[in-house]
Amino acid sequence: MNRTRTVRSLLSAARRGFSMVELLIALTISGTLMAGMMVALDVMFKRYTVISDQASTHVIARVVMHRILSMIRTGTEFGPYPTDVYDRTQNPANYDRIQFVSFDDPAADRRDITTIETREAGNVTVGGVATMQRGPRVLWLVVESSVGGVVTRTERPLMDGVVAARFNMEYDPGPRLRRATVDLTFMPQGNTVAETNAAGEVSRTMTDADGNVVDRTLMFSDAGTPLVRLISTAAPRGED
Repeated sequence: MNRTRTVRSLLSAARRGFSMVELLIALTISGTLMAGMMVALDVMFKRYTVISDQASTHVIARVVMHRILSMIRTGTEFGPYPTDVYDRTQNPANYDRIQFVSFDDPAADRRDITTIETREAGNVTVGGVATMQRGPRVLWLVVESSVGGVVTRTERPLMDGVVAARFNMEYDPGPRLRRATVDLTFMPQGNTVAETNAAGEVSRTMTDADGNVVDRTLMFSDAGTPLVRLISTAAPRGED
């Protein structure tokens, strides 16, 4: 008789299901696991964004650096230069720009002077397209071409997000440039271009070359993304 009651009690308990305490414990465990999983996913996504932004900026920066070095190798009559090239306290000297003759054809009476310099970031229009450069500074390519005494000026931004750009230039007497060391530091850029006001709201829209309205929302890379720095040296062939 007692054995039968014991079996019935067990069957009744099995049919009763989970108690409230057991459900609360299960929900707590599930919530903890889900919270941990979301934190891990967020960390992985941010890490991926950091690596992606830094890698893309590094590739673009290498292309820009290669172009600058190519122009230095083929240029002549470089500047600026120290007042006394014999003074080792002035030579080599650091500048925030470099200037040189990039093309010279006396027969055609043409002479091109190229300047690579940094400027404060801001809104510009290049080729009829309005774009916003990312701060803090922008690396610009300026070419002044003189043909028959008529000078035309062409300006193009090479890359934005420039934190620092230094040109270490070492001269021989003449002065003739012996070698130039280019030191560029860039801020990694996010994939979304942006223009916002002080409140973080989209301040205005822009149009492309066809007059179509383009919405632009400002977005920089994460503040924790390491800066990209490239240092290279080139010697001009034309002044050897």
